[in-house]
Amino acid sequence: MINYIEKLPERQKNPETCASVKQGKKYINPWPSVTRREASKEYGVPRIIKGYMKNYFSGNEKHENLKVDLNLKVITDYHENDGNIAMQLFWLGHAAFLLQINSFTILFDPFLSRRASPIGFIGPYRCKDKGFKSFSELPPIDFVIISHSHYDHLDKKTIKEIFAEKQNKNRTHIFCPKDLKKWFLSINIPDNQVTECDWWDDHKITQLPDTIDIKDENKLNEALASPTSRKIIIGAVPCQHFSGRSGFDNNETLWAGWVVKSSDASYYFAGDTGYRSLPDNCPEEEIENYPVCPVFKQIGTIHGPFDLASIPISPALPPHMMSPIHSNPRDGVDIHIDCKSKHSIAMHWGTVLFNALNPIESGPARLREELDKKNIPHEQFHDTYIGEMIQVEKKS
Repeated sequence: MINYIEKLPERQKNPETCASVKQGKKYINPWPSVTRREASKEYGVPRIIKGYMKNYFSGNEKHENLKVDLNLKVITDYHENDGNIAMQLFWLGHAAFLLQINSFTILFDPFLSRRASPIGFIGPYRCKDKGFKSFSELPPIDFVIISHSHYDHLDKKTIKEIFAEKQNKNRTHIFCPKDLKKWFLSINIPDNQVTECDWWDDHKITQLPDTIDIKDENKLNEALASPTSRKIIIGAVPCQHFSGRSGFDNNETLWAGWVVKSSDASYYFAGDTGYRSLPDNCPEEEIENYPVCPVFKQIGTIHGPFDLASIPISPALPPHMMSPIHSNPRDGVDIHIDCKSKHSIAMHWGTVLFNALNPIESGPARLREELDKKNIPHEQFHDTYIGEMIQVEKKS
C-alpha cells in the first residue's frame, strides 16, 4: 500500500484562526497569555540551576512505580485487521505516543533514547524503557509527527532508528512545523518524505494499492474516490511554546499541536504547550485574573469534539519561568474542557528527569485534585502506564 497525501484548501486566516507570526527570523506566541510574570526570591537563579544540575548528570533508574508493558501483538493485529476498533492509543513515555487509526500507524514526538541532549552523558535523562527493543517489532510506521525541535520531542537517534528499518525506509513520512524540514534533510531523510505545516494546515491521506499508477490522473481520481479507500486527515494547530536546539536558533522553527481524524474517530495531540502565564506563589483565587491562551477553544470549535486527546500535566515549577510554555495539571484540565475532549490521557510527566524542582512522580495526583474541583470524573482524564492501551470503537 502507498499513502497518497493531498493538501486541503487553506483555512481562512483571521483572529479566530490565526496563522503563525514571525518577526524577522523568529516565530512568536501572539497572545497576552505568554507574558512572563514576576519571579520570587524562593525561586532564585542559584536554586533553579542547582535543580537542573542535580538531574542532568543523573543516570540512575527512578520512578519504580511507573509500569512498562507494551502489548506488541495487539499493535500488530490491528495493523493486519482493525476489526471494530476505530482507534487505539499507547503512551510510550513523556510526550511519545503510538496511535493506530483506520489502519494507519503513527508515532508522535518519539523521544525514545536515554538523553534529550546532543551529548550522551549529560542532559535530561529518560529513566524508563519504551516497551520494545527494535522498530522491527512494530508494524510499518506510516507517519512520524513532530511538535517542535526540542531534544525531548525530536530525537535524532530515534528518527534514524525508524528509517534504518527496511519496512520504514521508503514508507515513513514526517509531518513537522514550518522551517523544521531542513533538519530532517540534514540527516538524509528524503525531501519527498517530509511535509512541514503552518498552523491550521490540513492534509488528507488516502491509502492506495501499490498497483495504482498515480501518474494516471483518471485511475488516481477513481482510487481516491473509492468508498473502500482508507483515509485520515492530519492537521497542524497552534500551541504556546518555543523552539531551539543549539542556543543560537531559538524560535527559528515553528511549534504546533496536531489533530488526526478518520470518519470514525478523532484525536488531538496538544504537543508541548503553556496555557496561562503566572507569577510565582500566585494565590489560587487570583489565577483566573490572568489571560489564557485562546487557541484551545478555537481547536475545539473547529476540530472537536475529540474522542481522545493527549494533554501535558507537568508541574511547571517555577511558575514565572515555566507556566508561559508548560501547562500544569490545572491548565491541563482547562485545555481538556476548552478543546472538547471526551477522554484525555496525561503526558509530559513521569519519564524524563528535568529540573529537580519538578519531582518525576508528580502530576497525576494533582490532576485528580483539579478534576474534583470541577466535578469531572477521573476516567475522563487520567494517567496511564507506559504501553497501556486505550481504544475507541467504530461508530455503529
